[in-house]
Amino acid sequence: METTFATTDHASILTVRDRDRNAVAAVTASLSASTSPLASQATGVVTALKAFGENVAFSAAKYQPAARNDANRKAAADIMAKPFQAFTAAGIAEGRAAAAANATALGVDPGNAPLRAQTRDRFDAMDTAGQAAFAQRASVEELAALMEGGRSYFASTPDAVWQIIEDQYSIKRHIARTGLQADYQIQPSASDPVGFGANEKAAMEAAQKSLAALRARSNTVDAVRSTAQSIIDVVAVATDLSRDEAWKLLTTGKTAA
Repeated sequence: METTFATTDHASILTVRDRDRNAVAAVTASLSASTSPLASQATGVVTALKAFGENVAFSAAKYQPAARNDANRKAAADIMAKPFQAFTAAGIAEGRAAAAANATALGVDPGNAPLRAQTRDRFDAMDTAGQAAFAQRASVEELAALMEGGRSYFASTPDAVWQIIEDQYSIKRHIARTGLQADYQIQPSASDPVGFGANEKAAMEAAQKSLAALRARSNTVDAVRSTAQSIIDVVAVATDLSRDEAWKLLTTGKTAA
């Protein structure tokens, strides 16, 4: 059995190889960065992976396969279990928070039912180019009509166009719901000494930043999921267990009976 641990600008990586099995656990630098909501948990996992790799290497040099597997299972339970549990629990909490924020961003308030139905009919009759153009210029109420219909209602609409609808709705609804335009007013300037009114461009840019932050949260959850899966794989190889058995070991902190 061979192990290597390396840290790059992009990730901390533990590789384990044993005969015809090998696995790589990688914790991306973005997860352990100070700006990450999971910084402490990801850092704990990195520290644990390094220590676990050292234990696996020691066992490989000292023990025969059966005794080595027992030693590695104990090491996984003692070293990896708690950091893994803290990491996945934080990922679940972040996932729930992101899902709630996304539901809020895409929520549809009651509106004029007949007008919304007319909007859906008009949109459904458009070709792809027309739908894309409409999605870009539509008002929040027009977009609400499409969101109220839902993705399945517009099954023939390409995913890329539907993504525009969701993004534009999220941005424009955020502005309407928070009164964001009040914070972004046109100021008098040399080019317009009597400038006044809402600065729609600035409000849109601010709302787009909120959308980007929401997407970043979802990306973080995806990264936690893939990282946790890679850790399960590494523990499975190092302990000569199945993925399900390795998962049980990591989530209970107990070696197999």
